[in-house]
Amino acid sequence: MKIAVFQADTKDKRISENLKRYRSFIDRLDEDTDLLIMPETFTKGFTIEEFFAEDMNGEGLGFMKQVAAERNMAVEGGLLIKEDGRYKNRHFFVTPDSVSYYDKRHLFCLSREPEVISRGENPVTVQYKGWKIKLQTCYDLRFPLWSRNRLGDKGEYDYDLLVYVASWTDVRISHWEKLLPARAIENQSYLVGVNRCGVDETGLNYKGASVVLDYNGNVLAAARDNTEEIVYAVIDKDKLDKYRKKFPVAKDWDSI
Repeated sequence: MKIAVFQADTKDKRISENLKRYRSFIDRLDEDTDLLIMPETFTKGFTIEEFFAEDMNGEGLGFMKQVAAERNMAVEGGLLIKEDGRYKNRHFFVTPDSVSYYDKRHLFCLSREPEVISRGENPVTVQYKGWKIKLQTCYDLRFPLWSRNRLGDKGEYDYDLLVYVASWTDVRISHWEKLLPARAIENQSYLVGVNRCGVDETGLNYKGASVVLDYNGNVLAAARDNTEEIVYAVIDKDKLDKYRKKFPVAKDWDSI
């Protein structure tokens, strides 16, 4: 499966401007792209203000649906959503004929997120083109039990690809860079970490450090620091299956 990772330079609160600029990148996507992944709250930045939330018929989700339909591929990314009077930091997975989503569970304690956002309660894994893909968001990365892969009675794994969409500042970017490979290795899974880049309205810097990793934590693709760009990686299910059989550590995982 060919993955396109879009390290977007999100301009805070400028939804239409951002989407117009993103379109110029997406129109140049490789034709054989299967999955495009964008950062957390990619339309307007990590601005936890109720005014900038959209509903399920909003501009951001509409953009994702349109791109998925036009390109006949899946599109993944995060949006701030208002639904039934509550606000959610929602990680979407959109195909030409379906919309799935995961609501962020771990809300960042050094922001207004816990004051405004209702946390998610359920983990979410979607199936796409023979892959089981687990959806996670930013701060979730710090909580390994929440991303824990599991081995079923018939030898099936809960997921094959773990995806983090993020708005992770440079203040603790070294943690991002260390924890991502740890999650790939401990869960015997491919992993994608998609972060924004640029400077937000408060002056915080985001260099990005967006990557695609294999099950050994090796880098398959990496975006350049402080650069808005799309990078590509191809992940191979057969290679993953062979590795898991060769090193069946999952049989010794604790049941938690």
